[in-house]
Amino acid sequence: PVGVSLIDLGDHRLKDLTRPEHVYQVDTGDLRSVFPALLSLDAIPNNLPVQLTEFVGRGRELEEVKRVIGDSRLLTILAPGGSGKTRLAIQAAAALSGDFADGVFFVGLAPISSPSEIVQTVAESLGIALSSDEDSRSQLLAYLANKQQLLVFDNFEHVAAGADIVTNILTKAPDVRVIATSRSKLNLSGEAVMTLHGLESSWDSTEHAYETSGVQLFAHAAKRADTSFALTDEDLIDLGSILDHVGGMPLGIELAASWVSALPIAEIADEIARSLDFLGSEDGDVPDRHRSIRAVFDYSWAMLSDDDRRTFSALSVFRGGFTREAAEKVAGSSLRGLASLVSRSLLVHDRKQGRYTVHELLRQYAADALLMDAERRDEVHDAHAQFYSNVTARAEELIPVCDQEQALNIVEAELDNIRAAWRHSLTRGDGAAVRRFAAGLWLLHEIRGWHNSAVGLFGEAADTLDATAEDEEVRIGRSLAIAARAWFLALLGQPKAAADQAGEAAATLAPLSDPVVHAMAIHFQCPGLLYLTRLDEVRAATLEGSRIATSLPDEYLRSEIAGWLAFAELYLGNDEAAARLFDEIDAVLTRRGDNRLLPWIDIGRAMLASKSGRYDEAIRILDVTVQRAHKIGYRRAVQLASQQLGDVLLEGGDLEAAESAYLESLAMSEEMGSVAEMAEMLVRIAKVHVKSGRLDDAGAILASVLAHPVAEQSTLATTVSIREMATDLRADLESEAGTQVVLRRGMSANAASLAVMVKELLSGVGAGAKAAE
Repeated sequence: PVGVSLIDLGDHRLKDLTRPEHVYQVDTGDLRSVFPALLSLDAIPNNLPVQLTEFVGRGRELEEVKRVIGDSRLLTILAPGGSGKTRLAIQAAAALSGDFADGVFFVGLAPISSPSEIVQTVAESLGIALSSDEDSRSQLLAYLANKQQLLVFDNFEHVAAGADIVTNILTKAPDVRVIATSRSKLNLSGEAVMTLHGLESSWDSTEHAYETSGVQLFAHAAKRADTSFALTDEDLIDLGSILDHVGGMPLGIELAASWVSALPIAEIADEIARSLDFLGSEDGDVPDRHRSIRAVFDYSWAMLSDDDRRTFSALSVFRGGFTREAAEKVAGSSLRGLASLVSRSLLVHDRKQGRYTVHELLRQYAADALLMDAERRDEVHDAHAQFYSNVTARAEELIPVCDQEQALNIVEAELDNIRAAWRHSLTRGDGAAVRRFAAGLWLLHEIRGWHNSAVGLFGEAADTLDATAEDEEVRIGRSLAIAARAWFLALLGQPKAAADQAGEAAATLAPLSDPVVHAMAIHFQCPGLLYLTRLDEVRAATLEGSRIATSLPDEYLRSEIAGWLAFAELYLGNDEAAARLFDEIDAVLTRRGDNRLLPWIDIGRAMLASKSGRYDEAIRILDVTVQRAHKIGYRRAVQLASQQLGDVLLEGGDLEAAESAYLESLAMSEEMGSVAEMAEMLVRIAKVHVKSGRLDDAGAILASVLAHPVAEQSTLATTVSIREMATDLRADLESEAGTQVVLRRGMSANAASLAVMVKELLSGVGAGAKAAE
């Protein structure tokens, strides 16, 4: 109409969790047109899975979850598999998202096999790195200490031995609340338990029937299976039988509803009843609710063709979903076969992501079927390992052509499958597969900052593969894994062990037939040597690596090794040689559009510029470096480049810009869970405050650092302890503010003050006296 227009507000993911909707606002000109931002899920940090179907039923249960989690900090939703507890927990988290300023996060535990993997799974779900040499659990707890978050732990039952992490979180993080889903209680102090029963399956009138949750879910699911389906009054008695047979369990209802395109509702009810009678005679000690789902699954299984049964059992090998290509290569599935399984509600197809998923309970049933055929099982697992080792190798091929963003996406999207395939390859002693996995896994863990996880992952290969194997591929794979582990050990503050292990790996690889892997091992050796300031050894190693790499077509690997030589020359004081090397490498990488290695080369160039007093040049270089590292989510590069940018700006007298750069470095340190780096950044921020006359703030910051045990450590960027840095600065502060002021603040601080200070600084709250109280 005339005078009416639409304001495009963009895509927003609303709290019903289905696909993002494109939202428009009507503007008539004479009405208010400026409103607060939409309260969509996009406004709150979260990783809640997108749901492809509507939330049907469970309205009362949803309100109960919201009520209980308001009163109790830990709620376990207890029910057998297939009861809809995951869907309810996700819906509740979305509904409660506005109550948690730091976000709501879903932690899926189904893909993991050991309680030891829980901490890393939580970190990955939160998007943090756990990069320091402190143990991973302590880093995670330090990160969460001052967060206001809701965590949803899904499928806890098989790793319940590790449930003490929940107690740790609730103890150390007073503003975090937890919803867990499980088939058994966690038996933790303060645990509130909500037992989830089946959907409504009885009614007292025809009108009431259509309002019951079980009928509504069946009708929705049947409509998806057959768009012409229409529920009639005559169907209600038989539908009531179906709902009774499956105990109102949502998974059973959806499976039964998927048959409406082939059978009338009355026949569906009869078939389930027959299956139940059979299972009752065969499995008398199995709980009724488990038996009801098994009855529905068994009939679904019986209705499949031989090819579909063969395909579905093979699909159980996948973890975290799969693509059509993977299903074809691993399980021998055709598109028609996948469509058949989707139509029977055995698979869910996310068309936008191009991925298929299977309910964990159905995956377990299918895995049981696969176990019955040992030859087929081994064949499928081998094919799965082969496929994902090739996927990871494709990611490795993208590194030299500088498409690291795509390489990361490839590995990260399939990480659950890749980890499972990696471990299967190790049990088979497949050194060639380990070689194909190694570079892609190294890249992901380096960029994302998952240093502790990488040490464990590559350590599995060192422990499992035979160092004396006759098969050269096994020795190559093992040595490469050891060298890759050494890289991360160096970053975790163990440079001596790192240099020794990588050196031994390089020596083992020298006479073998893979010069690329030999050169990679030399590359992995360099951080340990550099942190030990064994600069002559860095130079000797890189010259040997360069000699090897010169005979290879991989210009990128040559640049990596030359980069270490450049830093060795820089630290040896050979500025001219370092500058020449940095410039040569920079030209190669800039031409290729690199975002992974180039930040480190530019940090070296900026160090040279700053050393020569060319502060403006150093600032320009580092500004670009930070942007480039941000592009691929390279936290460690962002953290160090921002720190160095702050140092240059501080040296040049721009206190406000220096503080801003230090705060960005602090934010990256917090995301990585690097407590030592956080403390170091606080000292640098305190230095800015001293220079700008904010002496009270500086005193509070230093007190929080000196009260924390991490102050005894040094970081990889410094050669002195954090306590020495803070003590020297406190001496300057005492001369300005007086000893009594500083001591008074120091007396009021404790180990928890550091996390409080970090949170306040990053949220824009002044340090002030509050942080030290």
